[in-house]
Parts: sequence; C-alpha cells; structure tokens
Amino acid sequence: MEDKNLVVIDGSSLIYRAFYALPHLTTSSGLPTGAALGFLNMVLKLLDDYHPFNIIVAFDHPQKTFRHQLQESYKAQRKPMPDELKPQIEIVKELLKLMNFGVLEMPGWEGDDLMGSVKERASSDFQIFLVTSDLDMLQLLDEKTLLLQPYRGVTNLKKISLKEFQKEWGISPKQWVDVLSLSGDPSDNISGVPGIGEKTAVKLVKQFGNWEGILENLSLLPPKIREAIENNRDKVEENRELITLEKNLPIDLEIKAWRWEEIDKSKLFPKLEALEFRKVKERLSKSRVINHSLFSQ
Repeated sequence: MEDKNLVVIDGSSLIYRAFYALPHLTTSSGLPTGAALGFLNMVLKLLDDYHPFNIIVAFDHPQKTFRHQLQESYKAQRKPMPDELKPQIEIVKELLKLMNFGVLEMPGWEGDDLMGSVKERASSDFQIFLVTSDLDMLQLLDEKTLLLQPYRGVTNLKKISLKEFQKEWGISPKQWVDVLSLSGDPSDNISGVPGIGEKTAVKLVKQFGNWEGILENLSLLPPKIREAIENNRDKVEENRELITLEKNLPIDLEIKAWRWEEIDKSKLFPKLEALEFRKVKERLSKSRVINHSLFSQ
C-alpha cells in the first residue's frame, strides 16, 4: 500500500515568519490579517503540492517550559510578541479548526515536542513532512520523515530528506543533537563551547560517534579543544537536555482522513468573508476535490 502523506506544521514558527516576511495587511475595520493570510496560503499550497491525508499544526503554549527552568537565558533574546500578531494567531487556529485540520497545544511544552510526538504516534504507513524553520528538528529525520524548510517567505519550501542530510553532514539525525549541543543554537539563545563552531562539532561527532565518545577520548583532542570541553562539560550536558525533543507526550489526537465535503462551509465561508479573504474564498468555492485532499481548478 502506498504511504499516505501527513503534513505536520510548526504553527508558532511559521506564523512569526509570515508576520515578518509578508505585508502587514488589515481589514477595512483595522484588524491585522497579513500573517494569517500568508499562513493560510501556505496551508493551501501544501494541500496542492502534497495531497496530504491530513494536516496537523502544533503551537507553542504561552506557559514556560522545563527548558526555561533549566536555563533562564533560553530564548531570552526573542522580542515580545507584536500586538498586531496576537489576534492573528487566534484567527489561524479558528480557520484551521473550521477546515477540520488538527490543532495541538499543550501547557509546559513547545510545538516542536508536539511535532515529535505526532511523528512517534503516526503509524508506519505515513510519510511525514515536518514544516518548520527550526533546524533542531533535523534530529527527527528518518526514512519516513522529511523536513520542509521555508525560504523566501512561507510558501517556498526546501525539502530535506534523510539522504540529503547525510550527504551534507555525514552524520545521522540522532548525532545532530550533539553537534548543536557543542556548537550552540543561536535561534534558541543556546550558547555552545567557546571555540567550537559547527564544522568542528561535526568533525568531533563523526570521529567519536557521540558526546560520550568524545568524553572517553579527551586525551586524543588538541589541547585547546580538550580544555574548552573540560571547562564546559556541564554546559554541553545541559544543552543536550534543551535540544533533545520529547517524542512521547500524551497528545489527544486521532488522525482521520481530511475531506473537503465534510467541512461546514456555512461557517468557513462567512469567516473568510469577514476577514476579507475573498480570493481564498473564491478559490475554495470553485475547487473540486480529488482523492479527498487536493483542490483542482
């Protein structure tokens, strides 16, 4: 049986990206909608391009996570959410639910952990596409899991497969955690070992297999690198906890086939009209369904 495509989106990351990458549109009443429209257009393009069995979108919860407790500086460099973005997150969640897509959010956990848990829960007959700009998600790649990384806005996506990852880095996705733990992850304000950048971290992980292997062979390292690692051992251990994604959260999720005919258009279309997303409404109104998932003009 052919694998079914399951698209899992990093909702918080992608709506932020849409907010900063796209024009700041508003309705005639002044409601900000640019990021929401960009996000919705990305979802529709994913439908067209990947014919998914369903789409699941995971959001960060406002409550702090164990990572913030472990390290106060975790994501501390990020600016407060812009006032114009706050209502758009709720708009996106409402539209996703009206379109019968899965929406996940859990207190104390990030969307990345929810995505990892969806991947773990999904049956083996799914081909999973993780849509995110966070490259720590590369640790989840395998033969059945690919990453779609946005570039130039939110609708242009670069596909990264396990084969492509291994060709570029020469390591396994599981080893990626140790690379980031050594070199740091600026996107989450995680500092690495001073003097060890990404290339050196990859070289060390290739040579010794993992963090434990590096520790067991410190005597083989150049003096400066050995000293840096010895002085920052606790930092690397902490980084590994921060970067490793949870994959066994008790998510409430039933993955059902998405069908256009099951959507309540009497609720969806008025909402699109109220948001002045008239082109989206027109597109959906004229579409026909193929195999339950793809819009065809």
